Amino acid sequence: MRIKYIKIENPEKVNYKINWQIPYERFPLTIGQEYTVYAIEYTGEGRINFFIIDEGGNTYPHNYPSEFFIVTDNRMSKYWEGFTGKENYPIDPFFPNLITFKEWKCNKFFEEEMMDNIGQANTIFKKYKSLIDNEYPNDQLQNAVPVGDNWVMCFNCNNSWEIANNNGVIECPKCKTRQNNPYY
Repeated sequence: MRIKYIKIENPEKVNYKINWQIPYERFPLTIGQEYTVYAIEYTGEGRINFFIIDEGGNTYPHNYPSEFFIVTDNRMSKYWEGFTGKENYPIDPFFPNLITFKEWKCNKFFEEEMMDNIGQANTIFKKYKSLIDNEYPNDQLQNAVPVGDNWVMCFNCNNSWEIANNNGVIECPKCKTRQNNPYY
């Protein structure tokens, strides 16, 4: 899933609560920039937050209120799992509910472990970040050149290689340029 940060009218009227509460005018985000969503949070107050990597320099995602974004690609990651609520959801839900990968979904302290660099949380997130970032083609990237039989040529360095996966984004093994998979 990809979202775009937008300028909204009356942002001060958006009632939000995020773990690292800062005013919206200081969000480390760029208007018009697209971001990849790594988790979706549903709160007990009926709020929806997106976990994204912002421009604040952290290697783990922060949550932001959905009101500040438009969805530009609504495809859900195949690595995500559904709600973390109790079995009788939605009658007696447990909040916050997350749609994200299994290790985060099943560990209510995963976010804090990423922030505090405890255990394997950051290694696990880095693995899923790479999988999710490369899952679907990205409109901001150029396409590799198809040459037949799952072979492509890098638009940047003219290196050719055989694609061994079905990801939407591939990386040239020679120059490391990320580009869309023309066979996706």
